[in-house]
Amino acid sequence: MPARPLTSYWERSQAPMQCLWFLLPLLVLYSVGTALYAPEGGDRLPAIYAERLLGRFFELFGATGYHLPPLVVIGVLVGMHAASRDREPFAPEPKLWPWMVVEAIVWAVPLFLLGSLFSDAERVGLAAVRGGDGVATLLDGYPKMAGFVFALGAGIYEELVFRLLGIAAVHTVLAGVFRAGETTATVGAILLTAVGFALYHFGDVTGFTWPRFLFYALAGAYLGFLFVGRGFGIAVATHAVYDVLAVGVA
Repeated sequence: MPARPLTSYWERSQAPMQCLWFLLPLLVLYSVGTALYAPEGGDRLPAIYAERLLGRFFELFGATGYHLPPLVVIGVLVGMHAASRDREPFAPEPKLWPWMVVEAIVWAVPLFLLGSLFSDAERVGLAAVRGGDGVATLLDGYPKMAGFVFALGAGIYEELVFRLLGIAAVHTVLAGVFRAGETTATVGAILLTAVGFALYHFGDVTGFTWPRFLFYALAGAYLGFLFVGRGFGIAVATHAVYDVLAVGVA
């Protein structure tokens, strides 16, 4: 079957290479920010948990280094580009980026509305990022800008682990092992990874609460459907917009 050119904004903004070019500044900002706000005597900020999970995976094979997680993002998207049957251009299309930013801001609005319904649960979640309310946290004692850097990293690596890799892996199991249909496998993968996304957020210093679990599960499902419908770049940007603004107003 001949390759099909991507003609519309909706198609091109989901293409792997355009997602990579769009997200590359966020990867650079996060990498520079973790070094810029490093604690005295250290070389970078503490890694977010999703990034540490990737690091532990590579340690199983004897590979270590801060450079590995961003290389995973780049490698996966370049690999998806190489495997794509569509005639996607390799070169960046900067004219797409402003619209992708606007779209991400629009998609972040429902997350803020969801957060307003679970304000207490979300307040605890933000305390785990920024400190306060007596919670000893990962970034306690760091400047507020470090919280913004941390939020960027969460948008990138949590979407990588739970949406780009997680949904693909669970979908493969549901469709390949359990012989689920395409729709069932896709929806099942979104919902199961959303549960994992919620449980993942209890790996920090805060204890389990059902409101907080429900908030993160619903947010994970929302981001999962957004990822399937609009691609990795928009999902990451939406997650990052929400986290950055939530940290800013907390």
